[in-house]
Amino acid sequence: MSLQNAINFISNIDTDKDLRRSCYTCRSRTELLEMLKNTNRGFTPEEFANAINMLLFKCQTYEQADRVKELDAWFHCFIR
Repeated sequence: MSLQNAINFISNIDTDKDLRRSCYTCRSRTELLEMLKNTNRGFTPEEFANAINMLLFKCQTYEQADRVKELDAWFHCFIR
């Protein structure tokens, strides 16, 4: 797994329509993480949390921070 994969996922989810479409077909966080793993984009929930913290630290505006927080909330909305 990879912290860099989590950072790339967060950075690309807004612009990569195919990735977003694939994510929305998943019915649980486990299924989402498995799909990402199978496409060489895998990361653990802990790596995702670390990526969120790193990206929040780098934000220069409230808008950037709000978007990172929205993605964090979206990830946590998946059924366990």
